[in-house]
Amino acid sequence: MMQMLSDSHCHLDWFRSPHEVVERAEKAGVQKMLSCSTNRDSCKKNIGISEKFPAVKCALGIHPADLLKMGPAEAEKAFEFIEGNLGKAAAVGEVGLDFKYAAMPAQREMQEDYFRRFISLALENSKPISVHGRYAEPRCLEILRSEGAEKVHLHWFTNSEKNAKEAVSRGHFISCGPVILGDAHSAEVVKSIPLENLLLETDAPVPFSGAESEPSWIPRVCAKVAELKGIPAADVAKATGNNFSAFYG
Repeated sequence: MMQMLSDSHCHLDWFRSPHEVVERAEKAGVQKMLSCSTNRDSCKKNIGISEKFPAVKCALGIHPADLLKMGPAEAEKAFEFIEGNLGKAAAVGEVGLDFKYAAMPAQREMQEDYFRRFISLALENSKPISVHGRYAEPRCLEILRSEGAEKVHLHWFTNSEKNAKEAVSRGHFISCGPVILGDAHSAEVVKSIPLENLLLETDAPVPFSGAESEPSWIPRVCAKVAELKGIPAADVAKATGNNFSAFYG
């Protein structure tokens, strides 16, 4: 049953011992993982991890919160590195908007400018794009539409059923993670997402309930989705695993 499990969004480069994390994930039945990058150093690490572990693919990008910590020259250098190394990656990501940290108009403008550039980069290279949209889901959807984005994965996009339904209507993928284990609202949103548009994730090592998450948590997320939808966990595992393979390879 668990042979098709996958983690569509994690950060293996944040772990001190990625090999141990991957080993625990594989023992838990998680056969595929996408390790998303947040800055230039993160990209370098994830390229190395993906080359070392067959179960791991990497995405290259600049997290919108990290972007705000960079000067113009540093941000441009990171973008150029990603542009030059995208052939080593399965996707562009994690990129997008984060209005929790971008309080000033100039900060939001910077995030939106790079988001548009990353969408163009993904389109030019026929790569999927993994999108972060904290406190900015409607604006993310607007920009994705205006830029003609294709192959879109909206990470942790479970704050609004309205936004989720709009994303589904465009054929985007949405991932849900450990937050649904304890947050009733997010769990309700997941009910509205068809299996053919759903992916599983952990966003590891982001902590939940005081514990550092890992890709090995995916069986718990899968079981919760199955409970919410009233179907066997095997069906969720198979559908989301197939979605991962079709989207990221």
